Amino acid sequence: MEGYLMKWTNIFQRWQPRYFILYDDILTYCEQKGSSVEGRVSLKISGIFTVEDDATQILIQTGTNELKLKANSQTQIVDWFNALRIAQEKSQKNKVQNFESHINDLLSTIWVTFAAFDETLNTLQINCSKFQQELITKLHTLGQNLKTFLTLGFTLIEQEKERFENNENSVYESFNEMQSVIPNNGIPKQIQIKVQEFDTPQRGNNFKSIVESIKHTQPIKYRNLVNSPVFTRMCITDDPERMCLPYKQDPKEKFNIWPFLKSCIGKDLTRIPFPLIFHQPMSVLQLIVQQFAYFDQIKKASQCEDSCKRMCHIIAFTLSRCSSTLDGQKKPFNPLLGETFEFLTPDYSIVCEQVSHHPPISAMHCEGKDFKFWSQNDASIGFGGTHIKIQIVGKSHIYLKRFNEHYSFDMPNMHIKNLIFGEKYFEHVGKIKYINHQTGDIGIVDLVEYGEGKNFTQIDAEVRDKYQNLRYKITGFYNSALYIGNELLWQRIIPSKEAYYYYNYIPLQMQANYLNTEILLQIPCTDSRLRPDIAALEHGWKEIGQDEKIRMEEKQREKRKIMESRNETHIPKFFEIKEDIDTKSKGYVFKGNYWTEKHEVIDIF
Repeated sequence: MEGYLMKWTNIFQRWQPRYFILYDDILTYCEQKGSSVEGRVSLKISGIFTVEDDATQILIQTGTNELKLKANSQTQIVDWFNALRIAQEKSQKNKVQNFESHINDLLSTIWVTFAAFDETLNTLQINCSKFQQELITKLHTLGQNLKTFLTLGFTLIEQEKERFENNENSVYESFNEMQSVIPNNGIPKQIQIKVQEFDTPQRGNNFKSIVESIKHTQPIKYRNLVNSPVFTRMCITDDPERMCLPYKQDPKEKFNIWPFLKSCIGKDLTRIPFPLIFHQPMSVLQLIVQQFAYFDQIKKASQCEDSCKRMCHIIAFTLSRCSSTLDGQKKPFNPLLGETFEFLTPDYSIVCEQVSHHPPISAMHCEGKDFKFWSQNDASIGFGGTHIKIQIVGKSHIYLKRFNEHYSFDMPNMHIKNLIFGEKYFEHVGKIKYINHQTGDIGIVDLVEYGEGKNFTQIDAEVRDKYQNLRYKITGFYNSALYIGNELLWQRIIPSKEAYYYYNYIPLQMQANYLNTEILLQIPCTDSRLRPDIAALEHGWKEIGQDEKIRMEEKQREKRKIMESRNETHIPKFFEIKEDIDTKSKGYVFKGNYWTEKHEVIDIF
């Protein structure tokens, strides 16, 4: 049998056509009919499976590799699946002829090969460089796994010798029975992670019954949810909070980043669609939540009688944002134009909106009993070969209601270093000026770049009154604690050891993308929690997430083309540009209409 099928290549090239030829138990493929062979698979010891989520796909697992095939129709894939299984069965039946003599020869060859493998491995371990040590460790692990599974096979062979002459297929039958009871701890870690990607919890409320109640009141959200390949397989509960993410990701997951980065040098990264695997399951709009883990600094400022001491607490609150990048492993998702995010607690409420796409601008408003906090993040991102530079433009503001005080300040720029070689790290760079527009007090924070004689997390800040008298000096490190003299001002929340597998999120960050029944019903269809690509990544469904990410980006591009053809421009729904009375600068401010009009929005997902 032969013909064209689609073969999964990688997340960049995705599905590509290949010409497949099945001859005996060997499946060969090439780019097109008559071209040179790209690869071949022996079906004797391979696993051949259908894919539950897509009836047009076949999965072939060789033990060391995985081949994903896709046909144009279900009929075509059934024909190929049957042909592959028949070829495999024929090869396995032929394999049992002259069984005992063949097995003796095979055992001899295997043990001689293993002896040579061990000897070669020992030599490599002695003479290898540090750069090769990781590869040697992987080879050693693979060798041990091979020995383990072959030992299991030899045990079965010994048990079947007496029954072999009467039932030539008994070896395979017994092996299949034993395979189903092999404990999970006998499976290599890499395989466990792959199995976990398709392990969906069964507890929770009935999804269909939950969304049925919004069918007429929120039709866009209803349609998106019931037709989503992501949300229809999720488990929705009534739990008010969660302790961890639904999928335990592998922080050491490798990806060949260099070919992709080479194509990005000198370009604006905000215009380049990043692969899903580069991301953490959170939108840029949701990042504000991590800063409010240190909300106690605003409460202390609201209760402090000394205006300059209040400035110290404002500085500590804003610098806490720097600490959140210390354990950040991957970048957040760029918000889609018109995307929103709300976050409610007993102490404050947060509303965010993506108000511009090019340049990307996110507007945020947070309000509690004692304060208001608003800002816009206008970021310019550039790639320099081994690092990324993010320049933050736009003022941030805090208003303390009790004292009728307005504070304004800028955000530091951020550098991401060692993208390719060495250990990746983030650093915040620049001089930040804080102004209390009512008292005239000012604060100055100087963040230096690594290599300028200081630890890049070191903080040197001072607060002066309107007469330029030095009132307080803040010292310390934003990776640990900040002090005013010997007085502890601020202390970093350290992620737990288990958080290592959940993007190093602290407890409040765990809630940013959490979707329980109450939240699902109350948020608008534009909320970041309803982005299927983020939800898929959070659950470990990476291939589905990549498909959804591409689909939404294409949808956004098409919408932009239509608007341009009509000479239309996007108008934010919940924020508008106004001039600030104190700073005389223009920026996006909250209109106050979100809570009454949040469901009167467009379909962007």
